[in-house]
Amino acid sequence: MQSWHYDELRHCGVDYAKAEEAEAYDEQHKKFRDYEKEFGEMMAFLELEDAGNKTLIDLGCGTGATAFYAAEVFQKVYAVDISEAMIAQARKKLGAENANVAFVQAGFLGYEHEGEPAALVMTKAALHHLPDFWKQVALLRMNAMLKPGGLLYIHDVVFQFGPREYAEKIEAWIAGFEKVAGAAFRADVETHIRDEYSTFGWVLEGMLEKAGFMVEKRRSNDGFVTEYACRKVAEMGTAV
Repeated sequence: MQSWHYDELRHCGVDYAKAEEAEAYDEQHKKFRDYEKEFGEMMAFLELEDAGNKTLIDLGCGTGATAFYAAEVFQKVYAVDISEAMIAQARKKLGAENANVAFVQAGFLGYEHEGEPAALVMTKAALHHLPDFWKQVALLRMNAMLKPGGLLYIHDVVFQFGPREYAEKIEAWIAGFEKVAGAAFRADVETHIRDEYSTFGWVLEGMLEKAGFMVEKRRSNDGFVTEYACRKVAEMGTAV
């Protein structure tokens, strides 16, 4: 790796390389998330048919919340995360019986896909760990992992409001999390906004176009958490 290359092992925000943070992750998120419902809603949103003969690459798989359900639907699942602690939690969750799941400790910029091109590459609550320049590089690499016409699914904090509205919108959003998940989680969300790299929708959508994707669908209920269904429409070559 070149000396100027971004180091994904250098955490930003909450340090999920720590075992205690990885162990606490699901308990915190269960206060306001239903993982099974989220998976069903994702599949409906993507309108992905015949997943039983398809490959999924889950980049930033975390504790395996998606991989757990995807293992029952997809022919092959690659569960990828930069954090050894998060991968360990995912292994515990899925157990040894899910032979169609391959766990890989790697990041967006280091993962080398050795299987057949995927029908679906997804990243959920993880892309914001990269600054925008490196998001663009990561998107180019995702393009190379997909078969022609394949899908990219992004679920992340992506700002859909006007830049001048940021202070009021962000404070209200953080306060909402405090109501359902408590003061400790409010601190985590504040850390996300202050130290991590969520970006505006118009910025991300420009990067997607430059990476050879067409946004087919976008939805956001709160102007923050946003889902994108993107179709690979151009081959962009190999990105390092």
